[in-house]
Amino acid sequence: MSRLLSISETAKELNVSRDTIRRLVDRKELRAVRVSRRVLIPTSEIERACAHGVGINCPDQNANR
Repeated sequence: MSRLLSISETAKELNVSRDTIRRLVDRKELRAVRVSRRVLIPTSEIERACAHGVGINCPDQNANR
């Protein structure tokens, strides 16, 4: 089961701004789950986006997180 990350956590993980993550979610390039007012991104979705190249800098798959 994937962990769910907040927009801020996802932005930090990908080394981009929160606005970039929001834009990707709004354009449906990055899938998100809405829980009440919170927008959460599954870690599996980050991996999918990196594998398919969504225009974000993905962390090295072999690097320790």
